[in-house]
Amino acid sequence: MTALSAPALSLAGFALAHAAWSISDLEDGDFLCPLALIEQHDGSRRMTRFEADTQEMAIIAGKTAMRSATSVAAAWAFAREGAWGKLAGDSSSDVLAIDFWGSGMPATATLMQPFYRATSGGRFRIGSVPSLLVGENVLSFDSASRSIETIMAGVHSHAMVTTLWQGWR
Repeated sequence: MTALSAPALSLAGFALAHAAWSISDLEDGDFLCPLALIEQHDGSRRMTRFEADTQEMAIIAGKTAMRSATSVAAAWAFAREGAWGKLAGDSSSDVLAIDFWGSGMPATATLMQPFYRATSGGRFRIGSVPSLLVGENVLSFDSASRSIETIMAGVHSHAMVTTLWQGWR
């Protein structure tokens, strides 16, 4: 199994928190503007949003920027929304997808967090426990549990989201 960097897992959690906060009050039919957090070797962070004419173009721009960041950053996380079905035959669900990488990781990994939009008078909600993908493989709950704990610590390091997260569950 690929070693997942603790700083990258924490940054992925922070990016998940910021993406959830951003999407929690969007109007029905609006989508998350893809965003990236890049952590420098000195610990400083920079956030960039990728606006474009289409979601596809914004995601391509973000992924391209992250490939470039790999050679100079200590860690990065790229958040976007998407649809995902875990197993063949499952209907897809809305997810916040966070690609992330950190020094020492040979390749990126992806965090998939299901969510439910605030539609028709309903409220925004976070779905079940997130899934971790390393390469094409979804890690089992047992294999991913420590990584998920580090991700959740990253979520709760976001000052604006830590008090909201439990209410979104």
